Order: sequence, then structure tokens, then C-alpha cells
Amino acid sequence: MEKHLTPTPRSLDDVKIRTRELIGRGWGKLERFVFRHRRFDGGWSEDITRDLYTIGEVSMILPYDPALDAVLLVEQFRTCGLYWNEATWLFEAIAGVIDPGEPPPEVARREAVEEAGLDISTPVHIATAYSSPGGYGERTYMYAGAADLSAAGGLHGLAHEHEDIRAVVVPLAEAHAAAFDGRIRDAKTILMIQWLTANKSQIF
Repeated sequence: MEKHLTPTPRSLDDVKIRTRELIGRGWGKLERFVFRHRRFDGGWSEDITRDLYTIGEVSMILPYDPALDAVLLVEQFRTCGLYWNEATWLFEAIAGVIDPGEPPPEVARREAVEEAGLDISTPVHIATAYSSPGGYGERTYMYAGAADLSAAGGLHGLAHEHEDIRAVVVPLAEAHAAAFDGRIRDAKTILMIQWLTANKSQIF
């Protein structure tokens, strides 16, 4: 048993990209990579073909009111369920795409204003993670931040971005329960709620 979780030292020298082909472009882009990578036994894999869909980088924030011990979540339609013939209106933390050169914490603060009318002064970094690393290139910066939620909620969003957003304020304990009973189905939001439940003393 290993006492410490230590990543294997790796760099791009351990990946040989044979071809990189753009096979689709819309809101994001779909690319096909053919590559080899270094194996754990020191050898090289055979050629592997994988398709990778990428929109870009995303910044997310979970607003928390210490006085109310409550969080704000947003509900909106997401296309993910259409593949499974589901109507997926999902509860999530606030999120937005990062434009080139934008600092992720500032994007989180901007999106809090656009999606919920909230002012968050100091976002606290939770984690930076890949959402679905097998075939999705999105990299997500996750934050929590203190906010006055006493009068928060209602309908928000930017019309030119086709946003139709319902902001709701609930006790943190209720959000935590919803993360495990199926009402919250976004993996990143579940992670953020778990982190906040264990670390809410850091938010003030």
C-alpha cells in the first residue's frame, strides 16, 4: 500500500501525437486525435484514436451566506439529457466560459452578477478539474464565496446568450441532501457542495 498519492512524472515528451484533425465546429469544436503514450512499464502504447470535444475553460462559483447557512443554486435547461431522451433542467452552481486572458476568479464574480444579481468580493478556490477527461476537454475552476442571500433569488440571465435562469436559495444542509438523492445531477456542483459542507468556516 502506498502511503502517499504521488502522480507519475509525465510531460508532453511522453505523448506522441500522430495526427490532430478538426472534424466538427459549432459552439465548441470536435477534434480527432491519433496518438501514442508512454506506458507504466516504460514502453509505448499502440496508436489510439480518440475524439475530444472542447468549448474552453469554465469558472464556477457557489455563493454561501454564513448568516443564513444557505447557498444559492441556479436552475436551467441543459442539452446533456437529449442524448438520453430526458428533459434536463438541472440545478448547478453559477458558471460561465472564460474568455482568453480573463482571470478565473473575476469570471466567477461576473457570472454571479449576471446569473443571480450577487456581489461576491473574494472567491475561495476549491479545485481546478477536468469535467469528463475521457472525451471532454473542458477545464473548470471551482470557487465558493460569501454573499448576502437574504433577498436573492428570482429569474436572471442574458437574453442574447439565450439564458433562462431561476436562482434559488436553500439551506446548505438541504443542498447537501439534494446532492445525494438525485435532485442535483451535475458532478461539479456535487463536489462543490461537499467541499463547502466540510470547509464553510473558510467562507466569511
